[in-house]
Amino acid sequence: MAKASNKRNQAWIAKFEDESFRQKLSNDILPKYMMGTRWYAAKTQKAKTYRIEMNMPFQINDSETAYFITIEINFEAGFTEYYFMTLAFVEPDAKLDDPKGAVHKISIGDEKGLIIDALYYEPFRQALYEQMLSQKSVTDGNTRLTFERGKVLRSSPAYESSRVLGFDQSNTSIEYNGKYFFKAYRRLFQDTNPDLELTKFLSDGSDFNNCPKYAGSISWIKNEYATISIGIMQERIDNIGEAWNHTLDMMKGYFERIQATDIDPADIQDIKNFELVSPKDLKSDFRLLISDDVLEKVEKMALRVAEMHIALFKNKVDAKFFPIPFNGDYTVWLKNRIIYQVNARFILVEENLNKLEGLAKEYAEMFVASREEVTTRFLAFEETQLNSSRIRIHGDLHLGQILMNEEDDFYIIDYEGEPESTIRDRKVKQTPLKDVAGMLRSFHYGVYAVIFDENIKHKLSREKLFEAGEKYYRAIAGVFLNKYVSTAMAKNLDIGYESEIRYLLKYHLLEKAVYEIGYELKARPDWVIIPLTGIKQILEE
Repeated sequence: MAKASNKRNQAWIAKFEDESFRQKLSNDILPKYMMGTRWYAAKTQKAKTYRIEMNMPFQINDSETAYFITIEINFEAGFTEYYFMTLAFVEPDAKLDDPKGAVHKISIGDEKGLIIDALYYEPFRQALYEQMLSQKSVTDGNTRLTFERGKVLRSSPAYESSRVLGFDQSNTSIEYNGKYFFKAYRRLFQDTNPDLELTKFLSDGSDFNNCPKYAGSISWIKNEYATISIGIMQERIDNIGEAWNHTLDMMKGYFERIQATDIDPADIQDIKNFELVSPKDLKSDFRLLISDDVLEKVEKMALRVAEMHIALFKNKVDAKFFPIPFNGDYTVWLKNRIIYQVNARFILVEENLNKLEGLAKEYAEMFVASREEVTTRFLAFEETQLNSSRIRIHGDLHLGQILMNEEDDFYIIDYEGEPESTIRDRKVKQTPLKDVAGMLRSFHYGVYAVIFDENIKHKLSREKLFEAGEKYYRAIAGVFLNKYVSTAMAKNLDIGYESEIRYLLKYHLLEKAVYEIGYELKARPDWVIIPLTGIKQILEE
């Protein structure tokens, strides 16, 4: 058996080292496979060329070899993307975690077998884990794969088990020993991934405890100018799900209580937008509708977001993290980036108007008609009026990036930044209030996700639902802001005074809502009414 395995492995190595075979892989086999994955992000773009840019052999065991590869894709639109895979050649009936790990059936000489994505193959995952514990590099003489073990793996716990998790999206996640998560980055950047930078900093270089603990990483050192993040190992956070799902349940409860009590939404207390309110500022009947439990959870989330920003603000040594002021260069960067995005969104909405109907179409037409006003608002950004600081931020913070545990505490995850942004843009220091705006937009999203949910039997008219929903949102936002701002001020987080806070929040709320249009039109057009509703309300203030 061992001889047969060695023969298979030798045939695989010889085949993979053949340039013509690698060309067949990159031109034919891999593109077909990638189009069927969740993590390949450019399915709608027409590719010009595919190329295996780098490859590195990795010993699984004495008789099996895998290859780490990076795939360079040049698109007709003029941009280039890089993706990461691990390939191995195994027996046709080899056990995989999921059939989607099978890439291509092939015969190499007399050896029939299956090319697989080795992440779905347990012997490979065990070898990967043990390589990380050993911290031994792998090199071909030109490039080098480095394996780092973090603090939580310093005791070198032995390999017990692993499994690929089912929510394979932009990355692939593997659970090890029921205690650790390894996240393999599928789309690669020619620089360190901000998720790795921020997680490692918050875990090892700060006193912030409500994020994943850094357990290790794999990096591909391409040259002295480029270190590419391949994956990160983190300590598992015991949780009962994302805050998004729990928040929707809480919001459903609010509307149910309104219907059960037959209260007229017009009689519900009305909080002004951006007003800082504590739960005790809410009238008792309004608090009963929302529930004290919900208000406590909202305050706890605000506390954790503030603590994350305070931790990121404290560093005054590392140039990647120390706070800096607003300046003209930032303003130019911000305006160029946002106007490019805004123009793309207007084009996208115009192209999809005929696919929309009802209120969604009405709001979309209003959005198109407001193009000049929206553009003017973004171009009006003036850094000379701002006295607060810019820091590294999460960059894509919303309720789906927060985990809740059984003790009703919250943990912030996934520090990669906005998926559409370049790696450099994701690392630009910005106001922490952009993350706060992301949270407020997420609360607003939740309200309208409940209102527009066709599976929920609402008794109220849509107009009354909107009125009740807006009052709920402004109350929740006010409680969140009050807790966030008071915590930030107490710890000297430099976010400016009230007028500056309000200005930056309004600016980034509009930015976030415009950004959301693109995602919804591409992924679930029926939901585009939610960001369009947000934009309409921001413009009408």
